[in-house]
Amino acid sequence: MPLLDSLIARGAEGDPAFLAGAAATVAAGCALCATLYRLWLHPLAKIPGPKYMAISDIFSQWHHFISLDMSPYAIELHRKYGPVVRIGPNRVIVAGSVAWLQVYGVRGSSGVGEFGKTQGFLYPTDHMALLGAPWEDHRRQRRQLNHAFSVAALHEQEPIITQYVNRLMEELAARATRGEAVDIVQWLNLCTFDVIGDLCFGESFQGLEGNTTFVDNTFRMLIGNSCIRFLNQYPLLKIPLMILLGTKETKVALEAGKANAGLGKVKAQARMAKGDYEDGRRDFATYMLRKGKDGERGLSDAEVGALSSILVLAGSETTATALSGFVYFLSRPENAEKRRILEDEIRAAFADDADINMTSTGHLEYLRVFLEETMRMYPPAATMTPRISPGAEVGGYWLPQGSLIHVYSNAAYRDPANFTDPDSFHPERWLKPAHPQHDARFDSDKKEVFKPFSFGARDCIGKNLAYAEMRVIASRLVYNFDFKLLPGQDDWMAKQPNTLLWLKEGFKVQPSLHKKAVAA
Repeated sequence: MPLLDSLIARGAEGDPAFLAGAAATVAAGCALCATLYRLWLHPLAKIPGPKYMAISDIFSQWHHFISLDMSPYAIELHRKYGPVVRIGPNRVIVAGSVAWLQVYGVRGSSGVGEFGKTQGFLYPTDHMALLGAPWEDHRRQRRQLNHAFSVAALHEQEPIITQYVNRLMEELAARATRGEAVDIVQWLNLCTFDVIGDLCFGESFQGLEGNTTFVDNTFRMLIGNSCIRFLNQYPLLKIPLMILLGTKETKVALEAGKANAGLGKVKAQARMAKGDYEDGRRDFATYMLRKGKDGERGLSDAEVGALSSILVLAGSETTATALSGFVYFLSRPENAEKRRILEDEIRAAFADDADINMTSTGHLEYLRVFLEETMRMYPPAATMTPRISPGAEVGGYWLPQGSLIHVYSNAAYRDPANFTDPDSFHPERWLKPAHPQHDARFDSDKKEVFKPFSFGARDCIGKNLAYAEMRVIASRLVYNFDFKLLPGQDDWMAKQPNTLLWLKEGFKVQPSLHKKAVAA
């Protein structure tokens, strides 16, 4: 075979052109074989989805971490392909209608059979805190922290929370008196971050006093971390990606993350050094530092620091997001009648602003459904951290061990199969039949799909605090102010990018003091 002999000879002689061509041919052949396997023979090949995504993870990961539009894209994918969609060679998105029970609700003894977390997804040491901890560590940490989020602890923490809500109302009232428009998103962020800072570290971030550095850095950090998660998978793209995104902007984002991490570490160490307060004050650290019956602490210093960092972000930004959505829907002109119903309920329930607290707001039914509908339309955690299949059937498809599963809450909440008129704001869909505003056309809604704080053994430990805080702040906003949305902001919610959280811009409202607040 002269041709074969010639090729072997050229290879043996080290012909550069020949070697380069041979390498390219082999690489192309391997890529073709991998493509054919992933499209036709892979265990996930029967799952519907865009074919180009089945070939390589880079497409879905670009949506996840760079263009930051996977959340709205997931709505399109589910509507086109169904509840289980393949978005990578070994990666699927699963609608909440399936995932809550079949993925999040599954747990065997000692975590065997659990759809576990992907360690290092959020940051390198995320396995030390609740969100990424292995099952046994998660169970131990959760047992220690449960006391910090009990009903009794909530009442102990209320005075801490109230002082910052008071300050927020004072700042908004001052600007309303002067006739100034306000960026309500920024003010809500400053308030909730100050609250959680005090609960975690014994001192606020002083955002309501004008120091916005920590809050500003948080959102820069989210962008930087998102970029890093992508580059960890595709390091060869670092240079072109830096050129595309801008080296300066990316560097600023990463430095912001480092600054916040450093400040959080210093604050956590200072709080741990204080131990218990002499005046009997109790915050999250009080419970994290508690010793067990054996006299040993249940959490290490490293775990306390890691948990504090997680609690700061999870316990502030998500609450501020829900409240921002609340004010946005409240102030939209087309919701004028719904706003009137809510205002009547809250202003009739209280003779004075001082009467509004965690307990007294618990019976406000229309407020409850207004908040629920806000979180359906604008879920604070629209993206869940991925889970890993232990080898199980999900939605009628076998997902081999190691398959990655993503869930986008808003995809289930915007699915016409789950909710009537899913893209419109209707608080009455959540009301019981006895309520005068109940609307029977929403009776067939699959409300069990709605899980704004996740589901199962790893659901959000702070959901009771979040609901209580939202009820109080929302009630006091409505009781004291009338809000007018300034023109040109109708697309505020629609244009937001999303990483794990919404990267929301501010929006401006014109607050005016209501007559009851003026009289007080």
